[in-house]
Amino acid sequence: MFGKLYNLYWRIRNTRNRSIKRRYYRYVAVEKKRLIESGVDPEELRLLCRALSGRLNLHAERRLAAYRKNQLKGQISS
Repeated sequence: MFGKLYNLYWRIRNTRNRSIKRRYYRYVAVEKKRLIESGVDPEELRLLCRALSGRLNLHAERRLAAYRKNQLKGQISS
């Protein structure tokens, strides 16, 4: 489901040309809009994009993991 975002953010991180980066950020915006319209949790999507934008940002990855863990715990108890 998020495979296209992983690919787009990889291209953003590994591209030096600013115009190409802007193009891929536009692709990301379209993909995020499509995912939200299809019913994906907007907060999880926001945290995922934050974690993907800078792979060295360990805090963002921890927050995403904690959010997913809490969501899973909430689904089990329901």
